[in-house]
Amino acid sequence: MHICETESFSMGVFLLRSGACIPLHDHPGMNGMLKVLYGTLRIACLDPLPPAAAPPSPGPAGPRRRALLRSRQLYTPASPPCLLTPHSDNLHQIDAVDGPAAFLDILAPPYDPEHGRDCHYYRLLEAPPPGADPPALPREVWLLETPQAADFWCGGEPYPGPKVSP
Repeated sequence: MHICETESFSMGVFLLRSGACIPLHDHPGMNGMLKVLYGTLRIACLDPLPPAAAPPSPGPAGPRRRALLRSRQLYTPASPPCLLTPHSDNLHQIDAVDGPAAFLDILAPPYDPEHGRDCHYYRLLEAPPPGADPPALPREVWLLETPQAADFWCGGEPYPGPKVSP
């Protein structure tokens, strides 16, 4: 739900049905704030790490990058906002848990592919064995850059609230 966009920032509200996921993605060169308005979100946050040699294990081909998986937390309307910077929590995945959820999303500056601010999608190259406890955080992980998932899309809804002027 697009609310406002200028050259300096964009503001919108995302509405997620129960079980919906915004896949692991980044916001290159951008700062952001996510504030839960309704429901519960699980947000996994990662930090990009400097480039290194590709992981030694065989796996899918494609652009890979190292990251530090820092947190995987639940957020509700009572939680403080989830903040991201170009170097901290810039990569994240957002899941709606236990019902629908909505969150306010502010990005500064907004996406602009012509200035290197285009979203990239990733997936973790490793997964814990079924039934195993998740490894302790923070921990280093390898990511594979992927195209946007075919089953992920963002539809638009009209914003019914008051006009927001920059």
